[in-house]
Amino acid sequence: MKIFSKKGKQLRGKSNNRLSIIVFISLAFGFSLTSFLSYITTRDIVISSALTQSLPLINDNIYSEIKQEIIDPISVSSMMANDAFLIDWVNSGEKDLDAIKNYLELIKQKYGFTSTFFVSDKTRNYYYSNGILKKISEDDPHDVWYFNFKDLNTPVDLDIDNDEAKSGLLTIFINHRFEDTSGNFIGATGVGLEFTEISEKLRKYENQYLHKIYLVDRNGLIQIHPEEEVVEKANINELEGIREISEEILTPSEEIWVGEYNDTHGKKAISVRHIQEFDWFLIVEKDENESLAIARTTLITNFGIGSATAVCVSLLIYFAVKRFNQQLNYLASSDELTKTHNRRSFIPQLRKEISRSISKQYSASLLMIDIDDFKSVNDKHGHFIGDDLLIKVVKTIQESIRTKDIIVRWGGDEFCVYLFNADLQTALKIAKRIQVSIKNVEVTDDTGDSIYRTVSIGIATLSDPKISAEELIKNADDALINAKKEKKNSIGIFSAS
Repeated sequence: MKIFSKKGKQLRGKSNNRLSIIVFISLAFGFSLTSFLSYITTRDIVISSALTQSLPLINDNIYSEIKQEIIDPISVSSMMANDAFLIDWVNSGEKDLDAIKNYLELIKQKYGFTSTFFVSDKTRNYYYSNGILKKISEDDPHDVWYFNFKDLNTPVDLDIDNDEAKSGLLTIFINHRFEDTSGNFIGATGVGLEFTEISEKLRKYENQYLHKIYLVDRNGLIQIHPEEEVVEKANINELEGIREISEEILTPSEEIWVGEYNDTHGKKAISVRHIQEFDWFLIVEKDENESLAIARTTLITNFGIGSATAVCVSLLIYFAVKRFNQQLNYLASSDELTKTHNRRSFIPQLRKEISRSISKQYSASLLMIDIDDFKSVNDKHGHFIGDDLLIKVVKTIQESIRTKDIIVRWGGDEFCVYLFNADLQTALKIAKRIQVSIKNVEVTDDTGDSIYRTVSIGIATLSDPKISAEELIKNADDALINAKKEKKNSIGIFSAS
């Protein structure tokens, strides 16, 4: 039985808990702070890199690819506007319809355009690869583009409209001004690109680069976008967040412009390139929340690992300290040699047991046991032999008493035994059993000689309800002294008279 006070257990338990909590909080705080600082650093690097490196680079790459899709067709339309055949054909009175059909069909097939066309300002005929589509009119909404382009006085213009020759297919028309040698406007020529092909290209770029990509005109109107429903309907001057920087975006520059804006979905980083050939702006946009998704996942993972580590370390410390305290309690309350209770732990326990026996009206007795002539064993045979004898005596006493009884090494070769619910007769019976058993305890010295010893015992019973633990011990010790005065291997009984 390990003997220590309940209050001591509680105090040590609270101390263990406090230590574990402090360690957990310290480790959790350390891991969290380190992870957070790492996240902040990563975030700054990602944002800085996006603005100074990745966005401009991606914009350049996409510009190169879009150039292949849009700018090259501008060159073809320019070539058509300066083609000697077309100039001669118009000057000859536009008589050979098959010639213009074959010409437009040849360019269409050669470059893979959706359509090719020529509109004569003189006859108002709209020529395409199958002949004459219509005569354009200022009253036809589909023909407004022509008259607007004529008034623009610019060499090239892009227009997104439904192609009447293709059953209303949404098409990007690249219109080029057609003039005679004197610089007089005589019509418009150009090519058409299927809008879905361009939007699919942009969608492919978005998936490839994980960036949002679209083009706007000089007025901020979105002209090309993977989402067809916003084309020529949404204007960056009116969109939340980006309208705050739309002036900077729509300012032509030879350099790539980079910036940031905030909307309801978070912060966006963008790069803008002015496409001089048709005065549009290529916008490449990156959601910084998406860029930081990996960093946030890492932060959460590190926090989880840190918390788990903090919990594990705290538990390890808790159980290690708990076990250490248990060992300290054991060492403080037990005799190292005999593994019995010691005097320090026995007194508080004895007080409690006396109080319990009195309150429940149980009888109880205390035995004070002394090994006869033990000193001579140490003097003659050495302390190792003496220790061996003490161990065997304790084992014999334990075998002679009941499991609920308490044995204590009082000091040197003296032992106390507290007998629960034992009157004088029971105590006397147990004492005699101990004496008989110990007579047979044998230890052997280095020469092979056998050593035997007897014990004298003093008995004190719990007769007075006001008796203290110290008084009961003194009574048993007095009884032992009286027994040893008579003879060795004797039993003394304390009498109050």
